[in-house]
Amino acid sequence: MLTSLDFLKAGNTWPPPDEAERLSRYNQNRLLFEGKHEQVFAQWVKLLRDDQQATLEIILNWHKRLSTLFADLLLGEPPRITAGNKNSPEQTTLERLTQDNQLHNTAYEVALDVSRYGTGLFKIRFDQRAIIETQQPGIWYLVVAADNIRETLAQVLAYVYEVEEMGMFGRRHKRQYLKTELHEKGKITTTTQYLKDGKIDAVKEQTEISTGVDEFLIVPVNNVLTSDRIMGKDDYIDLDSLIQELEIRVAQISRILDKHADPNMYGPDAALVQDSKTGEWLFRGGGKYFPVGQGETPPGYFTWDGQLEAAFKQIDLLMEQLYVLSETSAAAFGQLKSGMAESGTALRRLMLAPLAKVNRLRMRFDPALKKVLKLAAELEAAQGMRGAVKFESIDIAWQDGLPGDDKEQAEIHSILVQSGLISRETALKRLFQYEADTLKEELIRITAEANAEAPLIFRPNLEQQQGGEGQGGGGS
Repeated sequence: MLTSLDFLKAGNTWPPPDEAERLSRYNQNRLLFEGKHEQVFAQWVKLLRDDQQATLEIILNWHKRLSTLFADLLLGEPPRITAGNKNSPEQTTLERLTQDNQLHNTAYEVALDVSRYGTGLFKIRFDQRAIIETQQPGIWYLVVAADNIRETLAQVLAYVYEVEEMGMFGRRHKRQYLKTELHEKGKITTTTQYLKDGKIDAVKEQTEISTGVDEFLIVPVNNVLTSDRIMGKDDYIDLDSLIQELEIRVAQISRILDKHADPNMYGPDAALVQDSKTGEWLFRGGGKYFPVGQGETPPGYFTWDGQLEAAFKQIDLLMEQLYVLSETSAAAFGQLKSGMAESGTALRRLMLAPLAKVNRLRMRFDPALKKVLKLAAELEAAQGMRGAVKFESIDIAWQDGLPGDDKEQAEIHSILVQSGLISRETALKRLFQYEADTLKEELIRITAEANAEAPLIFRPNLEQQQGGEGQGGGGS
């Protein structure tokens, strides 16, 4: 944990030793997400092959699947973000910021990082307009107060790069530099320092700019936090051993089946033929007839009973534990048996655990997205951008990511309207997410259509009644 900026001083080792464990975990999780599991679980080779020459035969990339699952449930259905009435300056600015920065895709990338690393980062900068982008946590260093880890003192983005330079006697050599971007409230200081033998050396150049915004322009989004953690906990750490064992078990079963797919034979010496060139006695199949004398053993195949039932039972047990620890279910991955989810309500019950986790993520993303958009608008105003506005309030209507059951919802709202528990206006707003103007227009159309159909329904009865009265009058 960093509690001061001393780690950036000349003479210190880079990267900071206090951050080595976190950065190592980030690198491992990135490899797991990319499916390069053999580079993380080195002991698998010993378990799969005695000669240690094999690589992992089967990759079950549950890590990537889990990260994309929760990102899909959170942002697969883009949330509706509003900051004012339709065509208002605030709403127009918000839509521009959202579209220009592809905010939903940017938020999706942050959601993947929240799952992979435990923390995802939004970064706001100005280049003729406000730019909202993701930033990789592997180059991010958070400085907090020693007596209150929830108080952020500074945020640093730092990375090492090499430049090929001309040295003495015309010899070219590579030189390392450390570039840091120090974010403080109201200003950003960019520094380039020499890096020699893994230690920070003298400053080469330094610039400072004022942002005009009294807030950090990096907004972190954390996964599970506790009172003694300053960064979120990733989704992988509790599952690594389970997934490792699953991959070992499946790989071993596959190797056993491959080994016995071409069984060996046994039989009498008469089945062998001597090779005229090498003199070696060989067996040649292909419809050859082997006479079997009395007392001789006929040719045959070695039969094999793999006894794999226990292995498959272990896989089932591991999968159950994987679902529990990852807060998912078979239904989350489309593994639905007939009759399990015949309605949207039934599917929702099967998805209670994943939806609870997504709701937890939503509680982190909601204030972060609002803050990012407000900071982007403030930055444009502070930089004197023409037509810039500030947001007083931002509302985000989140979706659950599940496929909608339109029939079920229509039936429910129809019953509620008929029972007088809700109005037709409320039902339409819930079902179709209409905005105020669109909702009013739809209600007018519904009323007009109902009035137009009413005469067609009652006219025959009216004409019959008038006809009866006319006949009665003539008779009298």
